[in-house]
Amino acid sequence: MAVLDLDAVLQQDAEAPKRRLKEARDAFAGPDLARAAGLQGEGPDSAAKNKVLAVLRRAMKAAEAGDDAGAAKLALKALDVDPDSAVANHVLAMMLDRLGHLSKSLEMYERAWRLDPTDARVYYNLGIVAWKLDMLDAAEKFYRVALDMEPGSTDATVNLAGVLRDKGRFAEAVELLRSAVYADESNHVLWNALGTVLLESGDPEQAKTFYLETLRLDPAFSRGWHNLAYADGLLGDEAAAILAFDKALKNPAAASDRAQMLHGRALSRLALGDLHGGWADYDVRLSPDYSAGTVFLMQVPRWDGLDSVAGKRLLLVGEQGLGDEVLFLSAAPDLIAELGDASRLTIACERRLASLVARSFPGVDVITHATINKEGRNLRALPEVKDWSAFDLWAPMASPLRRLRPDAETFPDRTSFFVPDSDRVREIRAQLDALPAGPKVGLCWKSKLMTAKRAKYFSPFEQWRPVLETPGVTFVNMQYGDVDAELARAADEIGVTIHPIPGLDLMQDLEGVTAAGAALDLFIGPMNASTNLAAAAGGAVWFVSGKHHWPLLGTGRLPWYPTARVYSPPEFNAWDAAMADIRAALEADAADRLAA
Repeated sequence: MAVLDLDAVLQQDAEAPKRRLKEARDAFAGPDLARAAGLQGEGPDSAAKNKVLAVLRRAMKAAEAGDDAGAAKLALKALDVDPDSAVANHVLAMMLDRLGHLSKSLEMYERAWRLDPTDARVYYNLGIVAWKLDMLDAAEKFYRVALDMEPGSTDATVNLAGVLRDKGRFAEAVELLRSAVYADESNHVLWNALGTVLLESGDPEQAKTFYLETLRLDPAFSRGWHNLAYADGLLGDEAAAILAFDKALKNPAAASDRAQMLHGRALSRLALGDLHGGWADYDVRLSPDYSAGTVFLMQVPRWDGLDSVAGKRLLLVGEQGLGDEVLFLSAAPDLIAELGDASRLTIACERRLASLVARSFPGVDVITHATINKEGRNLRALPEVKDWSAFDLWAPMASPLRRLRPDAETFPDRTSFFVPDSDRVREIRAQLDALPAGPKVGLCWKSKLMTAKRAKYFSPFEQWRPVLETPGVTFVNMQYGDVDAELARAADEIGVTIHPIPGLDLMQDLEGVTAAGAALDLFIGPMNASTNLAAAAGGAVWFVSGKHHWPLLGTGRLPWYPTARVYSPPEFNAWDAAMADIRAALEADAADRLAA
């Protein structure tokens, strides 16, 4: 009986990894064929085992040549000869992982482990697959076993530290790497890993020290320059970040690394106010080498945003997150003016935005896009388009900015570009009027996806206490996702109720969210979908943002929303100062409203 129906597996869609292991030592520990040959011994089955090893050598050569499917078929051929060959199961598991079939790969690694529990390389590779599948507890166990079997292994140490980091156990990860560095002070890989753990824990200053030591040990290590650039950016030194990105780009290890570095440099250039260079670099998001990008399945030529599209029929397609779609649609009125007629523009947006976009841009044809994940990549299509000849060109939503927003001065003084549903605004305003007296201030404080690594970009809820204690203000919950714990803490520890808007689904009802943003007296929060929608509809919004967040474009404000305010910590993670500023401004605002 065959171990696996490989043809059936290869016909299935690949699984998207739940975690992308950017800083992992993810070059697989290939099976030790010499070790396997030494273990086979003598006997009547030695000829069969020799045949298995010969086939597996061919499989590894195919893998080195990039033919992963061919290597998998050869490994399966070896298993036909000897189903109990641990090394053949190991090779097949490796190839399945490379082909994106993670669950099947995990099964084959488990077979290899059961057949030969003394092979440290199997545990190491099991850790990689489990980590990709977000099975962090299992990944930790596998790496600890691998380290027990091969003490001092750099790759296993770095990956175990990465798993601990992703579990939020930063102190343990630091101690693990610190001990490894003491034992091997010339190992630049360990210094780099230690810097990355510190960076993700929210300490870019100390991380930078370790990255500099990494680069002293190996000045040609492009990933080290990339990481140093990232740390410089968090510390607000975008000019230094750009210089580090330039050095990283001299010898990237892979095309995917180059794409990631260009994307990072794009955001640093935009944050510094270099829109010309920033938009040019930002085009890399559309490259097939940029692993975090979307693949657009369009059947007309793409407009790069450089030449005039006057008189053309343009298809504008939403990209990235919901908040990005809102932000980039701020240029739609200018794009319509260049096209010469609203009917020449078709906007493909997120389904929940469709009615709002149609109302806001009369005459524009509004459709929705659909996204599927295949082989680890997001593929975006337009199921509603039946006749592609209706368009001359298509463009992702950010591309027109290269032509329409070449510098910060070209952003118009436009108070709004979205038109909320007036009936919903009146309805929600009546609900707000029924709350206790005082200005009605909406609050949000986090992203829906809050991992240990992302938390450093958001002010912790407990640091909102000075704002919540502002007298004379009635707070309204505008935070989507699971917020019960935070609402209970506000009530129990501070004595403040953050009121819900009855019946408003903050995740799905974007018409309602936009109407609420217009109805509230004020909305305070980080840049997410909800605050963007409120600002786009002309609501009063105070954004809580890093001082050098790229959408500020080096201006200290948000040119996209000229009436909005921005409150930033004076340095990375100094949220107390920002909250004190918001508290003072909110007290003054409440006093002005009371006096009026």
